[in-house]
Amino acid sequence: MRSAHQHIEIGEHPLFGRVFRLDGRIMSAEADAFIQHEVMVHPMAMAHGSPASALVIGGGDGGSARELLRLPGMREVVVAELDAEVVRLARRWLPRIHHGAFDDPRVTLEIGDGLAVMEALRDSGRRFDLLVFDLTEADDGSPAAALFGARGLQAAHDCLAPGGAMSLHLGPPFHRPDTARLLWRRLGDHFRLVQPMTVAIPVYGALWAIAVASDTLDVRAADPAMLAARLADWQLDGALRCYHAGLHAALFALPRHLQPLFDGGATSA
Repeated sequence: MRSAHQHIEIGEHPLFGRVFRLDGRIMSAEADAFIQHEVMVHPMAMAHGSPASALVIGGGDGGSARELLRLPGMREVVVAELDAEVVRLARRWLPRIHHGAFDDPRVTLEIGDGLAVMEALRDSGRRFDLLVFDLTEADDGSPAAALFGARGLQAAHDCLAPGGAMSLHLGPPFHRPDTARLLWRRLGDHFRLVQPMTVAIPVYGALWAIAVASDTLDVRAADPAMLAARLADWQLDGALRCYHAGLHAALFALPRHLQPLFDGGATSA
């Protein structure tokens, strides 16, 4: 269907189950949506240790909200989605991705422009421990393009509480190195620590890059024993389908051919 903002499709695939697309681009699929959503949420949540509030920009399929709600101390998740039709269709057709997240009383759904929502939250003094940019790609023609610019990234920075962190898709670094590098550099203009992860996402058909950014939280350096203990304490050890304590360091271990793209994987000043 065509909404006021974009072309929305949800179709069936014999391997991936229901597949969600916006303007012809795959956003998520039932079979492997857990990979991207777990990697965007749990490494920074585990490193943080006590996240109680989170903001999702985009995320109309509900997958990021679902992962945030699994954190035992999470009291509030705000989801700012541009397109009400995305949420309406996801509620009906993608329950294996959102698992009822939009019906959880801890979730507040804000329909509207993500940049305007962030700026309003910032101006009202609201701050969040975690922020997830779960958006369409950063092309100039994308409805989300402004969020990846200086104004959008500064608003994201300003919405974080002390010790908070955000995650952001960088895209396929082999296929679109210029885009990944540009986003990496832009994040470095607003955050002291910018750390890339890579993970294979089958429905995207590529190795995918995701960044975590913070002024103070060194997500990559989280101690493996602490991560294992925290996962067990939070009753997530064995419950997650992708992320585990042993995977944490591997997510940040860049292949040699990608190290020059991200300054050797060093934190960005």
